[in-house]
Amino acid sequence: MDPQTGSPVEEKAVNHRRTTYRRFREVWESPRQAEAYRDDRFSRSRRWRWTDRREKEIVAAHLSGFSPGSLVLDIPCGAGRLAPSFRGKGVVHIGADVSQSMVRVAQRTHRLSQLVVADALSLPFREKAFDGVVAVRLLHRIQEEEIRVRMLREMARICKGPLLVTYYARWNLRGIQRWLRGKAPGLSLRRIRNDAEEAGLEILRSHPLRRFSQQQWFFTMARKGEGEVHV
Repeated sequence: MDPQTGSPVEEKAVNHRRTTYRRFREVWESPRQAEAYRDDRFSRSRRWRWTDRREKEIVAAHLSGFSPGSLVLDIPCGAGRLAPSFRGKGVVHIGADVSQSMVRVAQRTHRLSQLVVADALSLPFREKAFDGVVAVRLLHRIQEEEIRVRMLREMARICKGPLLVTYYARWNLRGIQRWLRGKAPGLSLRRIRNDAEEAGLEILRSHPLRRFSQQQWFFTMARKGEGEVHV
């Protein structure tokens, strides 16, 4: 369904060709990989433990701007890692993930009940159903611009407030190291801004997880003309 017109959209084979999004989906559909993500991903080194702590701090600070009882979508919710940050701010957590295995792990680990298996390209929610959307580690490794933009449009469609999304940015130590090894180094800030504009959004604020050394950047976005810009 087209998020702007409400009419059916041709798939254009985007879900059928071997995209980076499809590859990542296949990895996390495995129950074994979902449990490994919960158990190992953010505890395997001091750097990853710091990353986990810092990401939760940024999400909590963002959620402080919502009134208690606000309905905020967490996509991809993964194993439910960010759910305690929502509860800590009195915000209603609704989790969505394309991986049924991840959703099951989140249910067991955090006793979450408001979870749904959903694809970010076609979210099963009505227009402006949520007060906000948090999308940490969704767009960061997707190399196809059309997929990133479609996801942003879907998030904007179901949200009446700000979006918090993350990207991997290029010009930092980690990005340069990946570029030298022949791997995708992340996106320039110009390309990230272009994604937002193509989706009918504007960037209100942006800040890195750790300046100069880390790729992960957080961007607060809103529909054009609906927020005060502080980039």
